[in-house]
Amino acid sequence: MKTKKEIERKLEEQLDSLSKQIDTLEAKMKREQDRASELERKAVLNLIAMRSKAQTKLHSFKESGEDTWEELSGALEQYWDSLGKELKAYEGKL
Repeated sequence: MKTKKEIERKLEEQLDSLSKQIDTLEAKMKREQDRASELERKAVLNLIAMRSKAQTKLHSFKESGEDTWEELSGALEQYWDSLGKELKAYEGKL
């Protein structure tokens, strides 16, 4: 079983990677603002909101006590997976 620190490190690395991808999409949207559809703009805003929520969840995980971190880790990993899937879905559209 992984330790809390190992899970934190893994989630931080994943968040950094996802953040870079989201930043790239956001920059692309700004460059092509006049050609981007409303749906594309909403997609990027949704990803930014999901990233913010992921950052909050990671912070909560880091602050969690020894008795609750295992419960939080499963939910966090599921959220990270959904964020990654959303990002992949939007990458093809943007």
